Amino acid sequence: MARVLWVVKAGDRLYSKVLGEYPYYVEVDLSTGESLCTCPLGGNCPHVSAVVETYEKGLYFDAGSEGPLNPESLAWAYLSEVPRLALEVTLAELFNSLRRDESGSETAMLFLRALRLVRETKAEEYLHPLGEALDELSAVFHDYPLVSRLREAYEGVKNALQKEPL
Repeated sequence: MARVLWVVKAGDRLYSKVLGEYPYYVEVDLSTGESLCTCPLGGNCPHVSAVVETYEKGLYFDAGSEGPLNPESLAWAYLSEVPRLALEVTLAELFNSLRRDESGSETAMLFLRALRLVRETKAEEYLHPLGEALDELSAVFHDYPLVSRLREAYEGVKNALQKEPL
């Protein structure tokens, strides 16, 4: 099942990132219906359909008439204005990354971003799933010093949130 993380509309084009088995990038030309997807099918696939459906529901960022050089950066500029939504997108990417990241690098970066967003939004309810993600990462990369640093960061956010008054 494809999960659309974000859609940016620029002129007659849609740009998107979709989580399937892996993260895929999608472009759709609304004027011609032509599409490109970085999945093995290359386009006209479930990822493209999910992007078009999301767009038709009105769930997209409008970048105006000019296409962005980096649609993902533009999407994150919009997402940063709504930290709870940015947290949801980050968590989706994090849990997808846990299944496929052979180096742990991308997963670590997403974990740290999620921690920052949890602290910013004071969303304590996400600490447990993040703890589970950290345990999973630790099981695979138990000998990485980075994992110890991630655990320290996690404990720091957890302690800080528990000390803050409601």
